[in-house]
Amino acid sequence: MCLAAMLAGCGGHSATRADVIARANAICFTSQQAMRSIPPPSAGTETLTGYLRKITPIAAKEAKQLRALPRPTPRQAELNRFIDANSSSVADYRAATRAAAAGNDGGVQQAFAQLRASPAPGYSRAYP
Repeated sequence: MCLAAMLAGCGGHSATRADVIARANAICFTSQQAMRSIPPPSAGTETLTGYLRKITPIAAKEAKQLRALPRPTPRQAELNRFIDANSSSVADYRAATRAAAAGNDGGVQQAFAQLRASPAPGYSRAYP
């Protein structure tokens, strides 16, 4: 799927802010549905590791697709902040996965705290 080509439109139409919001919403919705389809882990770091190994690629794909979106000039800085914050969350998912695999509960909790503190949700609400 070529997102940039889809959003650039046909006949020289450049993507509008509304186009980008619609596409970003679709990307986030698809990722959210995919993550929700994976049963949450039961007790233990072994099941947590497996769960994180399944959801981290979903988060990474979402970030990659969001980075590929065009950046229309109106309020571009706000969109950039959201995309950057979303991309940073992928590193937190990866850190949580590594920590869980190593049995490092403190590292898992630290990565989860970083995820909870992510400004991405606030930035997404501020952009529309």
